[in-house]
Amino acid sequence: MSDQKIKELEEEIEELSIQLSDMLCVALLLSGAREDSIQQALDAYIDNLDEESLEYGVNEILDNLQKLKTTHPNLFKHKS
Repeated sequence: MSDQKIKELEEEIEELSIQLSDMLCVALLLSGAREDSIQQALDAYIDNLDEESLEYGVNEILDNLQKLKTTHPNLFKHKS
């Protein structure tokens, strides 16, 4: 593989990583994360990921968001 092709793939991976991070922030906000705590919520979500899980789909993401709301309630808006 050429150096140019490797560089293109690395740039594509970086762009996809940024898009994935942005989408996760949107999911956190829609789940009730406070805007002023979004970076903390993102870090906590990533820290709580199950590295042993082979499958990672919609249900796993929803489960992880729910677990995060339970383990880090201070990062989320309180229901009134």
